[in-house]
Amino acid sequence: MEKEEKEKKHIIAIEVEDIPGVLSRISTLFSRRGYNIDSLTVGRTHKDGISRFTIVVRGDDTVLEQIRKQSQKLIHILTTEHLDRKNAVMREFAIVKLVYDIESSAGINALVDLYGARMLNSLDEVLVVEFSGTEEKIDLVFEDLQSFVVLESIRTGKIGMRIGR
Repeated sequence: MEKEEKEKKHIIAIEVEDIPGVLSRISTLFSRRGYNIDSLTVGRTHKDGISRFTIVVRGDDTVLEQIRKQSQKLIHILTTEHLDRKNAVMREFAIVKLVYDIESSAGINALVDLYGARMLNSLDEVLVVEFSGTEEKIDLVFEDLQSFVVLESIRTGKIGMRIGR
């Protein structure tokens, strides 16, 4: 119980130069200190040659702040920041392939409407649907999907961005 009180989920956003080896340096920094990365999402930004990592990790506030500061010192790291619900918007995405036949179509259509999902493709009684939202919303989507035949699914890690300037 005491460990749970100290450990919590942290979201760290890191902007880096888009060159080989940066991911290895960042993951090594976390693993050397005994932290497992729960989620890692990376992609290019609107700036040429710049990528952004969103890393979710569980741990103690003090130690994780130290890791954030140390990551700022790594070569090719441009900025690091801690994101939370008060200062950022965060989302996850999921793409799900479902059996879409006469028996399931009404229920799936209701689910798509309920969660504001997008139907991406339908072929041979198979439907591919995209869901997006908070981590909690995507958790609910996967709970509701248990009553359907899911052929395949993929869920991204969290992405986040600080609000305001």
